[in-house]
Amino acid sequence: MTGLSPPQVALSSLRGPEGGLARSHRGLAAFWRSVGEGVLLGPAPQDTHALLAALDAWLTGGPACALVAGPDPGFRSALLARWALSVAERRAAEVIFLPVSARFGTAIERDMLKLFLGLFKGSATAMFSRPRSPGELMSAIRLALTGVGWVSSVPDEDNPQLLVVLDGVERAADGWPDPQAPFLSQPGEGARIVVSVDAEEQAPSGVLWRDRLAWAAEEMVLISCPVDRPSLDDAAGARLTLASLGEEGLLAARVFDALAAVLAPVSPEDLVGAVGVDIAELEAFERAPDPARGLVVTDDEGAYRFRDDAGRGCWAAPDRLAVIEDAIVARGLSALGRCKAASEPRGTWPPYLVEYLGAHMTRRSAGVADRMELVSPAWLDIWMDRPGGLVGFLTDARRARGAAKDALLDACSSGTGSDPGARAERAARLCDVVWCALVEAALCAKEGSRDEERDPAEPYTEPTVDLTRPTGAARERAEALLTFVSLLTGSEQQLVQRWATDACAGLDEILPRPIPHVTTDRSAADPERTRRIRAGATYDEVDEYLSRDMVIRPTDLSPDEAWRLAESREGESRMVTFAGILPDLPEEMREKAVREVMSAYWAHGDRLALRVLSACAPWMALADAARVLCNELGNDWTGDLPGMLVGFGSLTELAPLLQRLGGTAALVGAARAIADVGKWLP
Repeated sequence: MTGLSPPQVALSSLRGPEGGLARSHRGLAAFWRSVGEGVLLGPAPQDTHALLAALDAWLTGGPACALVAGPDPGFRSALLARWALSVAERRAAEVIFLPVSARFGTAIERDMLKLFLGLFKGSATAMFSRPRSPGELMSAIRLALTGVGWVSSVPDEDNPQLLVVLDGVERAADGWPDPQAPFLSQPGEGARIVVSVDAEEQAPSGVLWRDRLAWAAEEMVLISCPVDRPSLDDAAGARLTLASLGEEGLLAARVFDALAAVLAPVSPEDLVGAVGVDIAELEAFERAPDPARGLVVTDDEGAYRFRDDAGRGCWAAPDRLAVIEDAIVARGLSALGRCKAASEPRGTWPPYLVEYLGAHMTRRSAGVADRMELVSPAWLDIWMDRPGGLVGFLTDARRARGAAKDALLDACSSGTGSDPGARAERAARLCDVVWCALVEAALCAKEGSRDEERDPAEPYTEPTVDLTRPTGAARERAEALLTFVSLLTGSEQQLVQRWATDACAGLDEILPRPIPHVTTDRSAADPERTRRIRAGATYDEVDEYLSRDMVIRPTDLSPDEAWRLAESREGESRMVTFAGILPDLPEEMREKAVREVMSAYWAHGDRLALRVLSACAPWMALADAARVLCNELGNDWTGDLPGMLVGFGSLTELAPLLQRLGGTAALVGAARAIADVGKWLP
């Protein structure tokens, strides 16, 4: 840094560590170029003095989070950039500054999270692995925000401070921030978070954004910027200029519409190949005079983006955007169909279409069947030709999985448990969830960094995957398939048996796993157990009765006596006792007993709780069964492929829930997914 002024040194620090993803990020560099001269060379405008003082006062003595709200995005960006630079220059905190905008390629969640993590000087991935999915990126960021010492030594190692600034979150393009998946809430000691948003006309207190960010009222302060809206004279002048050009202007205007619809800077080639702009329109756009053409700038690599967000917003008419985005989705799905039919080589795909097809499908609420096309071998092959292909594909897989989960929950609320059409819909969506979870787990197993040691100082770079690397789950896959064989009969059993036989080839003896259940065999009643539990035996003392993965019904107790016994217990002993009496209870009492078991599961969530809950599957509400199953089919560092197939929270242990939701079709569909993913990603 020799020869640089203190502001220039500070600005360099805001570009991220050398050799990392952030330092090479074109959008971040473009942002700092757009505000850098004024921030580095010019004095602070008079109308920002009070706001800069308010931000300094908050940093030294305010709550953990601040919401900066104002209607002029340019004003907010310049204000926060100047302030963040001053904090970095005086070394009051390690500063992470992230502008959110399609103009800079940070509007969708995946792009934002990658840059966010890439800005940390030390890697928050050191305790786990290099993040491979949006969920893992969020987890790593939460880790950094709760353990500031991992990522900051400013002002010194004994008192690390971290300031995070997310500027323009109202421009987030694919549904984040999601209060169901918060990653900016409850920061740890030494962490401060600033989020800037457009002013809320209906909620000037900031409550709407506070809820979306999952911030508590006591941990947030609102700082309001001037109410003046940005001037739209340039955009209005551009429209008048184009209107005066007749047909030529109409052609050029379609390019402006397209640029307002894209989610990142886009090359001329991708405007044609991915967005659907034709050559005549592009040529008319390039000939357009100022002030129209001046609204759009071209970066060093020839990609187009609007000069500012106010100008982009003037062209973002919802009806026109919807038509353009629907066409992008249709173009992508059509090309993928041709690719799967081997009529179109992978290399002809426009990069923009690969990177953002999934995001456009999310924005346009595409159906589950269409989204599942992005969890296919053909789509993985296409992504593998792109930098960051693993994170990109896993993002699309997680989007598809979320859509399938939502559709499953909707199906649980329509029809009845015995309605054939509703059951078939539940089985189909359930198998979509299982497929996505298995594909994610298999790819993460092949990537393999979960078990590698990492240097805490190493900057974030995107992970890669060797698809020829074994997942190490061949034995567990065979065990799972044999377990599903044991649950089926007739032709369905024969079908799954063929898959199991293939999976077992070359392995030592494989045995099916036991399935949790409440036994209805009266011979299982145990007088000694009854005597002990009547005498007040503890949970530990009756645990031996669960060793065979079944909850034994106390058939020698009356229903009333059994209910009183269950109510007298606490914790997991209460859960086990309620589960055991379920078959003997009338419907109204059974619903309450299942709620008791569900409450204990959510409170404890250990292996025993899940086994007991699975045993209760025949009496569970459909929506409860769906939520538990989707909750347990995790990935994101805490799960692995062998464990997803057999063991705690695995598909085999959750088989009673599969059967409850979708009957035999769900069991066969899950087995098919295990077999097919095993062949695709062995």
